[in-house]
Amino acid sequence: MIKYLLFSFLLTFVLSANENYELKLYEKVLPSIFKSKNISVYTDTYNKTILEKSLIIQIKETCHSADLIIAKKITNIDPICREIPYFSTSYRSYINSTNSIGAFYWRKGRPQLKLNIKAIKKFNLTIPENLKKYAQ
Repeated sequence: MIKYLLFSFLLTFVLSANENYELKLYEKVLPSIFKSKNISVYTDTYNKTILEKSLIIQIKETCHSADLIIAKKITNIDPICREIPYFSTSYRSYINSTNSIGAFYWRKGRPQLKLNIKAIKKFNLTIPENLKKYAQ
């Protein structure tokens, strides 16, 4: 019984640590790309629970008033909103979307960050020097 309690405690700790890591990454990367202290984001349910804790990122209920969409799949987003810059949380969606400015996803338990130079230029955004090593 003690093993199960310890396991559930450690699992909860690890999952919350990943959420905090993701939030810190979003709060560091997005303002530097958008050159703004506050960014409005339209997001899916999973990312909404992570981003709700942010003081920098404001979650919007509709994509029309958002600067950026953060989601796992762009196909789940309203077709009208697909012309807004998109930050993916899966590699496959990042590769398949022409509006994907970047991606943050986990691969083999390790965080992966990718930035799409063409899409970033398309939306008149810039990649700061400290993030150029993640650009493709």
